[in-house]
Amino acid sequence: MEIYQRKMNHNRDEYRKLRWQPHRIQVTGLFDAVFSKKAFANKVAIVGAGNCDDLDLEYLATKCNTIYLFDIDMKSMEKGTANLPERIRKKIQLVEIDVTGLDKVDFDHHLSSMLNRGEAEKGIIQYLKETENRLGQLSESVFANYYNDFDIVATSAIYTQLFYNWAKELFSDYEHQYQKKGAEEIKNGILDLRDEIVRKMNHSISKCIKQNGFCITWTDILKIEPEYMDTINEGMNAIFALASNVGYGAALIGVKTFIEKVDKSELSLRYWTWDFNANKQYLTIGIIGRLNGL
Repeated sequence: MEIYQRKMNHNRDEYRKLRWQPHRIQVTGLFDAVFSKKAFANKVAIVGAGNCDDLDLEYLATKCNTIYLFDIDMKSMEKGTANLPERIRKKIQLVEIDVTGLDKVDFDHHLSSMLNRGEAEKGIIQYLKETENRLGQLSESVFANYYNDFDIVATSAIYTQLFYNWAKELFSDYEHQYQKKGAEEIKNGILDLRDEIVRKMNHSISKCIKQNGFCITWTDILKIEPEYMDTINEGMNAIFALASNVGYGAALIGVKTFIEKVDKSELSLRYWTWDFNANKQYLTIGIIGRLNGL
């Protein structure tokens, strides 16, 4: 999975930093909303930092003492921060982690080996379910050293990047080995595991926030098509209805579990168009909340 994610991070064109400027401004606006309530923070965490193309790190560094960037791909984070002024880099800590926790049980090797040797669908499905049942423990171990540590924790478009695309691509090479029904059951097992990864990750990340601290998330929720625009222009309720039909399931679960963790009286949602590349635009949801004290 690490190799797959690194390939995705490095699959970028030379104009991306410029193209993403409007998106980056929107992301900065999420932090602005928090800093309007808390003028300065000691420690800020950003999970899924990747190339840092959606982050104005120079701005964030003026608002806090330390910025922790978390990602599975250390090289992308190093590259994304290399050209920053030294005074900014001194405030940044890079942390290489697999937020899913699956690396701790060598999941990608085990699943790849099972498929490669033609394991029956029953065995594959059982392994996926057993892994799903262990996710709570695995997720806890990923973030345990950071519990109650940050004034602000943000997740950067991470829900749709976790596990599923890698697993789907892997299984596509072996799908021909299985009857249609068996293949569908394996795909459903992969989806169930993906959904639980998102839930458990959000739960563990929320425990990293100090009491009365803030959390931020932004996520691509659907790929924009021309025929969607009228519905999108109707506002948030219409957007969620549309996304439930044509959007990304992982993003919807991420948004739902995020909202469950925050104080509803201080919850703020917004949306914008993310001009991802020359061929893709994503509708992006951004959310700001204060951690629920319960």
